[in-house]
Amino acid sequence: MRRILPAILLLAAAGCDKSDKKAAPGSGTAAPAPAVTAPGPGPAPAPDQKPPAEAPDVGPKAPKLTPKHQPGAAYFGVDGAGLYQLVDGKITQVIAHQYPFSQVVVDAKGVVYASAIGGMWRIDNGKPEKISTDAGMNLAAMALGPDGVLWGTDRREVRRWDKAWTTEPSATFDGELLGDLAVDLEGRVWVTSTHALYRLDGASWTKIDGTFAGNKEPFFGSIAVGADGAVYVTSLPGLFVFRDNAWTEIELGDGYGPHLDELAMGPAGHVGGSGGVGDLVTIAPGDAPKQRDLDAGPAKAHRGDLLAIDGQARAWITTDNGLVVFDGKGELLQQWLPGTVDGVTGAITAIAVVDDGPALPGLRAAVTGHIAGKILRAGKPVSGAVVQLCNSPLSMFQRVPCESASFTAEATTGADGGFLLQHVPVGTYGFAIKPDAQWRILIGGSCCNELKAGETYDVGSVSVDG
Repeated sequence: MRRILPAILLLAAAGCDKSDKKAAPGSGTAAPAPAVTAPGPGPAPAPDQKPPAEAPDVGPKAPKLTPKHQPGAAYFGVDGAGLYQLVDGKITQVIAHQYPFSQVVVDAKGVVYASAIGGMWRIDNGKPEKISTDAGMNLAAMALGPDGVLWGTDRREVRRWDKAWTTEPSATFDGELLGDLAVDLEGRVWVTSTHALYRLDGASWTKIDGTFAGNKEPFFGSIAVGADGAVYVTSLPGLFVFRDNAWTEIELGDGYGPHLDELAMGPAGHVGGSGGVGDLVTIAPGDAPKQRDLDAGPAKAHRGDLLAIDGQARAWITTDNGLVVFDGKGELLQQWLPGTVDGVTGAITAIAVVDDGPALPGLRAAVTGHIAGKILRAGKPVSGAVVQLCNSPLSMFQRVPCESASFTAEATTGADGGFLLQHVPVGTYGFAIKPDAQWRILIGGSCCNELKAGETYDVGSVSVDG
């Protein structure tokens, strides 16, 4: 099988300070906030000051909603393959789609909504219905209200689906780049931007002053609603919770607060966050936050995003070394290494888990194949070029682009420019190529979720011009 990879290259910098941490968005001058502020006692603190010290917040209160401790399905998007369902340890495909899914949510009736490049779907009783074919409708964040209405944002506008689409334009949010979106138990819609929070109360939007974060540039990120109705938001200064009409900072320990950029809420009151590198924080109801590092455990993963917490407090994390599932005590339950789960042929990009979640699938020996190709410059073969393949080659590194990868394959091109990477597990990878003194990172292609056991997949010719 042969596929021509697009020759889109990034020059990679060697010898730079290595940092896998995700940087905050670019700085700028915040637009003046209106006089409206979040409801709460007393005036807002000055931008350089943090709110007065309050009793430490060690976790959510008892949930207002009684969780259903019963088995439920898990839905997950697989890069290059589609949307899948896991029930009773069995995986089945729900939607075949070649592009990554960005968001999956499930309402109280079990209706699934899934967003991907090139489509939006509503799945009711296992029957998928495409509710948008607009490529611009790839929602970066989605949330369901208590009334079952779907809300989402594409970073610029807020969309609402209730049997038809309506749009809240960018001008409502001062033209700012939007981050995340959540709907609380009272049906209020919360939206984050770099400098402020927006909330829909009834029919009107309010811009909430973000100085409770104690920073002129709070860089608000993820926002989510816990089972008890509390609203959690990440920012550059740390993690904050809105409860009883007041904002409180949750103390996470040195080095963790500023790096959380993903939040997940469990139906039994558990709260979790991740920093995209190896930082993982979980909070059980009434307990203090617990910190974990993926690097230090048996998962052998360097980067990960927490995508879901189920009613059993299991944390579902997509990493650079497959999907990782931890139990409520932080012990590794299962790891879906590349090629070890039937149906999972690429990186998992989105997950939604219902109630206590499903039984986990059986694992198999990794399915592996070989990858062949040619490196060309000005149409001529490049001999002696080094080719590396890994989950996500770094553009900033100390030695080589795949230095922090859990799996790496490497080869050197022959006189004809050809290379062969052997025994590669089926999955999603990127290429790093060194035809001379400078590494090139190949982006825009997807490899190699079509590998077959023992067979060779030809990616075609890759140009390193420029």
